[in-house]
Parts: sequence; structure tokens; C-alpha cells
Amino acid sequence: MRLLVLFVLFAISFGVHPAQAEQLRPQLDDMVRHFGQVVFGDEYGLNTGEKVIAKWQGPVGVTIQGRPTKPMAKMASRRLSDLSKLTKLKFKQVKPGTPGQNIDLLFLKRQEMGLLKGQNLDQNVIRRLTADPTMVCFFLTWKKPQNRIVKAIVVVNVERDPVQINACLLEELTQVMGLPNDVDAYWPSMFNNLDMSLSWSQWDELYLKTLYDPRIKPGMKPVDALFIAKGIFAEALANQP
Repeated sequence: MRLLVLFVLFAISFGVHPAQAEQLRPQLDDMVRHFGQVVFGDEYGLNTGEKVIAKWQGPVGVTIQGRPTKPMAKMASRRLSDLSKLTKLKFKQVKPGTPGQNIDLLFLKRQEMGLLKGQNLDQNVIRRLTADPTMVCFFLTWKKPQNRIVKAIVVVNVERDPVQINACLLEELTQVMGLPNDVDAYWPSMFNNLDMSLSWSQWDELYLKTLYDPRIKPGMKPVDALFIAKGIFAEALANQP
């Protein structure tokens, strides 16, 4: 509730002052720095920050498991469809245990979230991620090699409010695409820590398109990737009214 109140107050304050609203348009260098923090940073402080560009390469199989309601499953499908349009990746729903199982969407009760077990799951990490009793969801990704995302899980607390679940699906599914970090920005962005958006801002969409632009190649070092991203952002800003 506190996050919702803060977000509403933030929106109202900028709605009252048109001059301040103009400041929400990002500056080029700020966008480049922000993009670098989002792509090469580490939201959970697990020392997993990227050293090179990492993203999905090829069709992505998705399973929906646990206790999802029909509306929750529809939310997830809609998010994946929107992601496909922006990244040009193909997503397909597969059954658990079948070849091509890449992203597992796990809809669980709060007490079940900390009981996850698996060959590649570190129980210390799971305990850390589920320590907050108010949590809505979390994600983990795996890469092999470091430039290729090959596996991800998104774990969702089905006991939370549907609006929170919807916002969390937007954020976590975006982050498992290769944009893992939450950082602050003075323009609208779902990567802001206090944001509970139900849709991407135009700048969030630009980030997704940029990461999956063919000019940004898997394995690129930050300096090279950000040089190309700067050109893409400059063009986008120049086309803004």
C-alpha cells in the first residue's frame, strides 16, 4: 500500500507542474548510463552482474506451473506476446519436462516459494530472496556460456493482489530478457524501484528493442554495446516531438 501511495503522490506532483513534466524526458547521456546499469547490474546483490551482453538466442519455451488462476495465465500469455513484438523472439508454451523448456513461470503460495528445490538452485539464494514476507515475485536466470541466457524461473506469489501480480509479471519477464537490474530514473520507467507500472513506458520499450537490436551482439563488452546503444537512443530522442 505504501508503494501505491508514493506512486500516486509522485504522479500528482508532476501533473500539477507542466514545467517539471518536461524534465521527465531523458537526456541522452543519462539514458546510456541508465541502460548500462540495467543491463550490466545486479538487482539482488548476488554478484551476478553481467560482464558482457547476454540475451536469449532463438525460440523460448515457457511452462506455466503451480497454482495459476485463468486470469493469471492470461496475464502471463499477454506479457509474453507483447515481449515477442518488441524483441522479435518467439515464445511457445511447452509442458514441463519436455525439450525446449526455458522459462518456468511458477505460481505458488507464499509458504511454498521458499521450498523450491532443483539441481541448479542454491538454497541460500532462495532463502534470501524469499525472506521478505511481503514479496510478490522474484526471478533467476542461467547462462551458458555467459553471452547466452538458456534458463530462467519467475516465481509469483498467488496470494497477492491481482494488480500487484500483473505489475510483477511485467517487471520480472522483462528482466529475464537480459535487463536484470532495478535502478532509479527521473523519467517514467518500470526499472524504478518504487514503480508498479502495468505497462512499459516508451523508454522501457526502447531498451528492450535496443538490447535485441542485431547491432547489439551477444558477448559484446559494455563499452562497445553502450556506444551502439547511444546511437540508437540519439535517433529515438531526435524523433521525439
